[in-house]
Amino acid sequence: MVLQDNLYTILSQQQEDGHHVFHLRLHPEWPIYKSHFPGHPITPGVCIVQTVQELLQRLMHRHLTLVQAKNVKYLAIISPEETTELTVTFSLIEEQPDGSLKLQAQVASGETLCTKLSLTFKEE
Repeated sequence: MVLQDNLYTILSQQQEDGHHVFHLRLHPEWPIYKSHFPGHPITPGVCIVQTVQELLQRLMHRHLTLVQAKNVKYLAIISPEETTELTVTFSLIEEQPDGSLKLQAQVASGETLCTKLSLTFKEE
């Protein structure tokens, strides 16, 4: 399932200081929040990773598959009741000799760093 326009909407996309930056709005009414967790909804970690993948695909105009999650650190809970907007920053996108893409990204809510990711993708 595609998360764009379900879990989140892209408010803007820009390039700042060599980084690609996406500003997102979460949709707290999305059904996943009713079960994860009832009464205290949080954004599932797998949804954060998939959101990063979808944004990278949009940026690169390629269909990509996650092949390695070298480092994923969840530093703060993303609750749609408290956090309505997120910033996803790609600080590094590096094409490898085998055609894969290495990515370093951060997900933040205002000044709060929520997630740091080092991922590798291959074209489908």
